[in-house]
Amino acid sequence: MAGEGRKIVKFFREVKAEMKKVTWPGRDTMITYTEVVLVVMVLFTIFIFLVDSVFSYILKLILKSF
Repeated sequence: MAGEGRKIVKFFREVKAEMKKVTWPGRDTMITYTEVVLVVMVLFTIFIFLVDSVFSYILKLILKSF
């Protein structure tokens, strides 16, 4: 069991060492990325809503004819 404890500690030490190597983006870059993600999400939401509305309308027309 002690061997497994050492492996876990070693793992977290290695994770810490790798995280120090990461180049983190600056505040301005993160704000820009966040804005882009939000705009894309809104556009996709509108697109999916429109496609869903069209398919619902078509399905209602098909079911109404029976």
